[in-house]
Amino acid sequence: MLSAETLSDSACGDRASAGDAARRFAAALDAEALLDQTARLEATLAADGGLEALFALEQALDLAWPRPVPTCELIWATEAAQSALKLRAYDEAGRLLLVRAYPAKGLKRG
Repeated sequence: MLSAETLSDSACGDRASAGDAARRFAAALDAEALLDQTARLEATLAADGGLEALFALEQALDLAWPRPVPTCELIWATEAAQSALKLRAYDEAGRLLLVRAYPAKGLKRG
């Protein structure tokens, strides 16, 4: 099992989109053989991420899974944060499988 420590995804960079972030997160889970163990997702988007980014994130999460997407809680934060987007995956027992934080710059529709 991976550490619950927040990891920065440097590959996402300034030109990242919420959709790209969701796809990278699903790919990271798949690379660690955790995709099928994921029962619940939690996505927190900073307030300055925008509604368009929230929609792109929701759509990308739906498309990233080879089967129906796990239960997903989308949270639109009420204030700006250091990370524009934080994604967490949990198994059926509620154990944290993976956490990724994406930079505040560049989360647009993607």
